[in-house]
Amino acid sequence: MVEDKVPESAWRRSAWRRSTRRLWRTAHEKEDLGTPLGVWVTDDCVVLARFDRLDGYGVATGTRLWTWRPPGQDVVGVVSADVEDGVGVVLHYDDGTREAAHVCLTALDPASGTVVWSRKEERDRLGHVGRHNGQVALGTGRLATVTGNWSTAPRLRVDDARTGRTRWHGTLDDERSEVGAVVGAMPLVARLEARGARGRPRLRVDETTVELPPAYAEFGRHVAVTGDVLVAELVPRDEQEREKHVTLGAFSVTTGKPLWDWRVRCGSSGVFPLAHGGWLLALHHYGERLSVLDPADGRLVGEHRLGGGWAFSPLLAAHGDVIAVACTSSGQARRLRVFRRR
Repeated sequence: MVEDKVPESAWRRSAWRRSTRRLWRTAHEKEDLGTPLGVWVTDDCVVLARFDRLDGYGVATGTRLWTWRPPGQDVVGVVSADVEDGVGVVLHYDDGTREAAHVCLTALDPASGTVVWSRKEERDRLGHVGRHNGQVALGTGRLATVTGNWSTAPRLRVDDARTGRTRWHGTLDDERSEVGAVVGAMPLVARLEARGARGRPRLRVDETTVELPPAYAEFGRHVAVTGDVLVAELVPRDEQEREKHVTLGAFSVTTGKPLWDWRVRCGSSGVFPLAHGGWLLALHHYGERLSVLDPADGRLVGEHRLGGGWAFSPLLAAHGDVIAVACTSSGQARRLRVFRRR
């Protein structure tokens, strides 16, 4: 999603602390109703996606407005990272049969939950489709996939989500690397796994390769891209270092070279980066604290402590002045908290 850059004065520490308030939060879930797969935020609605349904809530009140369930025995496999042109896209399929030749892509109106368009896609064309395999990503109207196996060179492809028309494709020519997961669709971002004991994890950003710095063991699960800057969590090799802090590393999308890094003390909770309003939001301390960074140099612009419960393995979404945090851990949890910046 492309937005004009919010003035820095709106994100400074004092204004940030003074202006943000929690709008609502969902009740504790006493049973496992399904791990959240994604969150959308619009002017009027916050949408939480699970494997069996999507629920839309009013932004201001948290009142449930609608529920959409995939047809038949289908389950939701992948949810688009954002809403574009007024729709969010869901990939769903029947995971109980080996004979299903197609998956379905359905676009929903977040305000009402009504179907805007729907189409079928050949399942074989997407490689292995599954809720946890990470070989398909949706975002900004694009469907990113990887196909291939250990005996053939993996092929990366980005299609138009609505028409299926291919926008970009390429082959991973490095025979010592394998695609571990596709983690972004605009641009295409894939996590590369190395063959051999001497190999190192890397990221592929369209046609650029990002090397993992020597002091770190791996990249985190989530990345964010704004302009020519990609940021990802860097996981230290030393376990004691992991208990002390988390680090975001920034790299050039064009060259793959490191630009800056940002470190915060918060134990082993991890960090979730999100590009929003021309800035970078970094959610950490188990979803309780939010920092705002300048993507140009990693400068801390604003920060806030979010109330209403912790979120283990959180998801972060934002639109305008509304921030939504979802918890994906199992067990009792408040699945969704929603805040307004002013």
